[in-house]
Amino acid sequence: MNITDYTIEVPIEVIDTLQSMRQISGNENGGILLGSEIGEKHYRINRVSEPCMLIERSTRGGCTRDANKANEIIKREFELSNHTRFYLGEWHTHPENNPTPSSVDIASIYDVFSKSKIVIDGVFLAIVGRKSIFWGFHDGTQMHKIEVIVV
Repeated sequence: MNITDYTIEVPIEVIDTLQSMRQISGNENGGILLGSEIGEKHYRINRVSEPCMLIERSTRGGCTRDANKANEIIKREFELSNHTRFYLGEWHTHPENNPTPSSVDIASIYDVFSKSKIVIDGVFLAIVGRKSIFWGFHDGTQMHKIEVIVV
């Protein structure tokens, strides 16, 4: 797989929403990324879910997604978008300025890749830091750091 063959667009509104959920203090939070396929290997992440973490399993350095709530959001967005918006990946916060994925993050996103019904050939990951957002794409073998195009 050559990640440079892919084009990933993210509207400024999505960036603003993610940045509004930065972890300045308190526990990690997260949710799911939804979007559309624009063309072959061309995706637009055009929706970020509200946080959907299990409160009792959220700490300053980790969190667990509520799968039932996430699945409800995915179904709702798929229907509301006339079947054009679907699950693309995960987002969560890190209590650091410029985040990088931990070994737990990589194992978790691989688990999502291997157990989920995904419609593309990988899973996107956004880690929201205090000053920047890490964007990645896991292809089932490895995590690739990606550059997104802000539209």
